[in-house]
Amino acid sequence: MSKLQKSAWINLIAVSVCSIVGGAGFSLLFLLNAKGVGLIFIFFIVGSLTGLGICALYRKKSPEAGFDEREKMIYRRAFGMAARALTIFLGCICIIPFFVLGGQDAIKVYYLPLIFLSTLFASQFVHSAAILVMCALEDEDGQ
Repeated sequence: MSKLQKSAWINLIAVSVCSIVGGAGFSLLFLLNAKGVGLIFIFFIVGSLTGLGICALYRKKSPEAGFDEREKMIYRRAFGMAARALTIFLGCICIIPFFVLGGQDAIKVYYLPLIFLSTLFASQFVHSAAILVMCALEDEDGQ
């Protein structure tokens, strides 16, 4: 297993865990009817510092530092796929409520951080999954 595949697996697991923990945290804040930015700000800071700590321990160099040309090409193609997925996901998550609720209705502010974070998590998930699929297809073609 190459360094790129290991990185993709770690990212895939981290995105899954962060999605579950983040969803549970925002659900808890929603159930507590957290008003203002106090609790949400504390939750966001703790999550951000935890994520930064994990990244600092995990990554010593840039993501592409030890990749060969094939892995760099796979990484770039997966990044392009993730960017397209981010755009499509963000477009759908913003346009569908407009058509469902209508132009005069409003959504709760609680949904805005969920939209932002779910878009980022979906993009990272697509990026890691695309890397793993492309590596598997390359390995299959090579044998």
